[in-house]
Amino acid sequence: MRTTLVLAAVAVALLSAIFLLRDLPPPERLVFAAGVRDGGYWRIAERYQEILARDGIEIELLETGGSLENLGLLADRTADVGLLQGGIPAGDAGIEALATVFVEPVVPIMRTDRQIATNPALWRGLTIARGGEGSGARVVADQLLGALGVAPPVNRVVDLGGSEAAAALLAGEIDLAIFVAPISASYLQPLFASEDTTLIGFDHAEAISLRLPFSRVVTAPSGAVTLDPVVPPRPLPMVAMRARLAAVPHLHPAVVDRLVLAAREIHGGNSLFARHGDFPSAEGADLPLDAGALKLLIEGQSAFHGWLPYWIAAQIRRVLLVVLPLFFVVVPLMRALPGIYRWSMRRRIWRHYRAIGEIEMEIPEAGTPAEVAALNARLEEIDHQLAAIRLPPPFRDGAYNARLHVELVRRQIADRMADHVERAGAGQGSSNAETDVAERPQMSQ
Repeated sequence: MRTTLVLAAVAVALLSAIFLLRDLPPPERLVFAAGVRDGGYWRIAERYQEILARDGIEIELLETGGSLENLGLLADRTADVGLLQGGIPAGDAGIEALATVFVEPVVPIMRTDRQIATNPALWRGLTIARGGEGSGARVVADQLLGALGVAPPVNRVVDLGGSEAAAALLAGEIDLAIFVAPISASYLQPLFASEDTTLIGFDHAEAISLRLPFSRVVTAPSGAVTLDPVVPPRPLPMVAMRARLAAVPHLHPAVVDRLVLAAREIHGGNSLFARHGDFPSAEGADLPLDAGALKLLIEGQSAFHGWLPYWIAAQIRRVLLVVLPLFFVVVPLMRALPGIYRWSMRRRIWRHYRAIGEIEMEIPEAGTPAEVAALNARLEEIDHQLAAIRLPPPFRDGAYNARLHVELVRRQIADRMADHVERAGAGQGSSNAETDVAERPQMSQ
């Protein structure tokens, strides 16, 4: 029984280890909500795709209208990971941030042939492109116009963003476009190069930033866009939003690890609005942070990353939780199994010795032939049980010795039975002699 329990315990431990370890390898495929094709987010997503491919993780890029649609795809679990512009309210979407990865400036570009104030609170009667359907730029533009009291009907808005808004601005169909994008975005370059459009900076940028949640003020240095011609011609204060790398909850720890490390490779260098090491960051995420990502952001890579497969290094605590019990519990058990096996084999014999000993102790006290016969019947039953035991050859000597002991006790029983028979015979002879003595006088008379 004990051997069965030990073997069952070892089996349970191994099955538990297999169950816990089966999810250690990461999934081979992820879906990335990547924004407008060939836009700024799309090109960043392509970098993630390239880096994770080194570890055999395929990333499928989903074309979307922008951050708002990315949020919806993450919320309904159509996408696993995506980029979300700062200021996009996640509400109860049930998603987590892996890091803030860069800042995106609010880029207002106007027609040079329009008289437009650099204080947006004074905008009146303008046609403003606020971003396309599903874009984060539209959310920020609506927040900005609403906070400054210049939303419709004070000004007219159109749902254009990206390259469509840029084309409309160059064609003179709108007065102003509000973009939220990296200054390096491809659709912005024709606007910077054209004499018909110009980038404007907000007056009172600090005050405006206070009215936009999760924004900050950054300064674009002169020549940040191009040095020939110099655009902008002077340092330009700009309101910027923190972009976040977001994911569904309980994303595989190894994937979280690779995404954060990829973010460090993509966003960790010097940029227009950040110094080396500023990003990725845990600050300003406006979402619950994944615990594994937070640890990696704060503590950096562990020493295990240098010599273990990345998917194990990312989950070393979980691996140790499984492996250490195997070393400290299962391995000693495995070493003890031969001894336990020997003990269990011998116990199959030893457990009969107590019964044999009890019978041997009861033989002198058996006062009648019936009691001696009962002891003999018990002994015969034990002998049958010993004979029926099937043992491996190394343990058969135990059964042989036990049956020798049974034979010795059987002889004692036989001797005891003989004593009773002898006594019975002697008693019968004495009884006959007395009868003869009693009859003789009667016969003589």
